[in-house]
Amino acid sequence: MLTLLTKNLDFPIIFSVNSEIFIFNLLSETKEDAVMEILKALEIDNFQQSYEDIMKREALSSTLINPIIAIPHSKSRCVNKLTYAVARSVDGVSWNGGRAKIIILTLSPVNASGEHVIFLSHVARILENKDALDRLLSATSAEEMEEVFSDYDT
Repeated sequence: MLTLLTKNLDFPIIFSVNSEIFIFNLLSETKEDAVMEILKALEIDNFQQSYEDIMKREALSSTLINPIIAIPHSKSRCVNKLTYAVARSVDGVSWNGGRAKIIILTLSPVNASGEHVIFLSHVARILENKDALDRLLSATSAEEMEEVFSDYDT
C-alpha cells in the first residue's frame, strides 16, 4: 500500500499497488532493452502488449526528464492496478540523447481516473529532491532504494 499526498497536501490518497519492484543493477544498455528487462522483472502477464504500450507512449515524446532520469509510463489493459518499478543503472542506459541512471516505469489501468498522474507527480517531487536523488544513485542495495521512496510516502 502506497500513501501519497496531493499537491496541496490536504488529504492522502491510498493506492493499492498491483506490483512494485526495485532493481538495483539494471544490465540493459538501450532504452528498448531496459523496458523489456524491467517488464520481465515485474512479471506482467501480457509482456508483449505491455512493452508495446510503453513504447507507443515513448514514441509520442521522450520520457527522459533530465539527462539521467527516465520515467516511461503508459495506461495499459494489461494491469488492473497501478504497477511500477524503480531501476538503477550504474553506467546509464542510452535514452534519447541521455544516459538514464534512474528509470521509473509505470503502468496504470486504462480506466484509472488520474491515479497515474498523481503517482507521477509524487515521483517527480521525490526526484527533484537532491538528497533523495543522491541516495538513489549511491544506494548499495535494492532495499536502500526502496527506503528512499518509503521516506517520501507521506
